[in-house]
Parts: sequence; C-alpha cells; structure tokens
Amino acid sequence: FPAMAPYTWRQPEFPGDGSDHKWLDPTLLVICQNADMEAAIEPLLISLKQPFAPRLVASIFVHETMRDAFCKLMRSSMEPMHHQAATHSRYLRTVAIVKCLQAETVCLLTPDDINFRSKLTPGSPMIVCEFNQNFFASGKPTSVVTMHTFRNASELPRILAGEQVPFVSAAVWGRKMSSVYETALQLDMSLVYINCHGVPLVPIREYFEVKQPHVVMAQYHHFEVICHEDKYRMIVYPAKVFWEPSNVKETTDTEEEPSGHKKK
Repeated sequence: FPAMAPYTWRQPEFPGDGSDHKWLDPTLLVICQNADMEAAIEPLLISLKQPFAPRLVASIFVHETMRDAFCKLMRSSMEPMHHQAATHSRYLRTVAIVKCLQAETVCLLTPDDINFRSKLTPGSPMIVCEFNQNFFASGKPTSVVTMHTFRNASELPRILAGEQVPFVSAAVWGRKMSSVYETALQLDMSLVYINCHGVPLVPIREYFEVKQPHVVMAQYHHFEVICHEDKYRMIVYPAKVFWEPSNVKETTDTEEEPSGHKKK
C-alpha cells in the first residue's frame, strides 16, 4: 500500500471573512442629549469585543453634554477583546499609532504597583477621541472606534465627511424626538434608526427600492421612506401601541373595549 500523507491541521485564519481588510457594512452611533445610553451602547460593546466583523460600529458622535457620562459608562462596561483580535497585526499597529499621536482614548487601564500611573491593559478595546479612522489605516478597518464631540446637529455633515468610512446606517439616540429627527436628517445615509437598531426592514424595503415614499406601522415600529434633499431615505423608530385588534370576535362582560369603557 502507498504511504499515506501525514494528517496536518491548520487553524483557520482570523477572522476569515475579510473584515480585517475592508469595511463590511460599518455603522454609525450618534448620542444626542438625554439619550438612553445603556440601550444605545449595546451594539458598540459587541463591536469593541470583536472589532473584525460585518455591521459593526466604526464611529460615535456624542453631544457635548453627554460626553463625560458616556466615557464613564464605556470604561465601566467594556470588556477585554477577543484573544485573536487583540493579537491581530492591525490592532497592534493601530495601538502603536495612537500612542505616537498621544491621542485621548477611552479604554481599560491597569494601574502600577503603587497606583501612581496607569497603562493600557493588554487586549483592551479602544475608543479614540477626535481622530478620524483614516489616521490609522487608509480605507481599511483599524480595530478601534473613533469618537467625535458635537454641539449642534449642523456640524454632523462635516464630521461625517471627514471619517471617509462607507457607513450603511446610523443609530441616533435621544429623548426629544424633534431634535433627534433633525439630527437624523443631517446624516447623508439611506438608513437611520432612531432609538433602536437592527430592526428588519421588510415593511418598507420594496418601497425604498422603487423610490416611493411610504409610511407604515409594523413590528411595534414606525417605518417610513422619505425624499429629503433629492435623496430617498429609510427612517425607523419605536412606536407605542396602546391597543391592537383582538382575534376574539366578542368580548365578555368583564372585558374592556378599546376606548376603556366596559360593555353594558
């Protein structure tokens, strides 16, 4: 019998989907005044934990009144990166550039023995303040998330243009709907979520594709296709539902009508 070739096993290259070589549907996070930051940062924490994957948060725009609270929350919420991401050459190169630039960062820090100085914890995620992604890798993922501070929504187009990242969507969070909606319209993107993220677009996708304005309520969300400045956009935000038609044809004497009055 011929000799059999020895069995060899090689660990697949990380991450394996090319997301360390090109942007794959990156997203933007915008924090407006009085935003629910606990809910807003959920996808950001995932992005920081494993920064090489599709549909991750690449940049954050934070209103100046929320900046300090946001940074404090992130420092207490972030976790060390996935081991293979923390040893990836692109991450190590970016960390070296950040150190050279002496950029302000939001990251995990380890104090020295006498608690006098702190240094970057090995494998820490990193948010780099007031620098664009192109500072660290021209047109390619960097493994870090950039953060910019703004005062007025009118500043956002300039900041967005400076990032030069092919964002496919944004999630805008804030309490006052009128100002949050104004912020959403300042972003040159075809898809903006307001106070939510990642909601399936089935109810309006076909209307957007044929460039037909449309509004619909579905899945406890408000979906709309609008034309703004000669561009069609999809905007999605949660909608409160106070009453839904019942499948039961008749109500009992103890059940309430939708108006809140009991049947007589």
